[in-house]
Amino acid sequence: MGFFKRLFASKAPPASAATLGRNEPCWCGSGKKYKHCHYADDRDYIARKRAAACKGPT
Repeated sequence: MGFFKRLFASKAPPASAATLGRNEPCWCGSGKKYKHCHYADDRDYIARKRAAACKGPT
């Protein structure tokens, strides 16, 4: 997904995105497989959320 698409994407991945199989249809409804659509972006989003939770309040 390109920079501008990510910048203007209004949807956050659903909580179940972490448990979706890579070969299942994407949660966004594009008709693509999850691994070819939102997999990398969701993986990065979840990693950032975990890192922020580990860091705690500053």
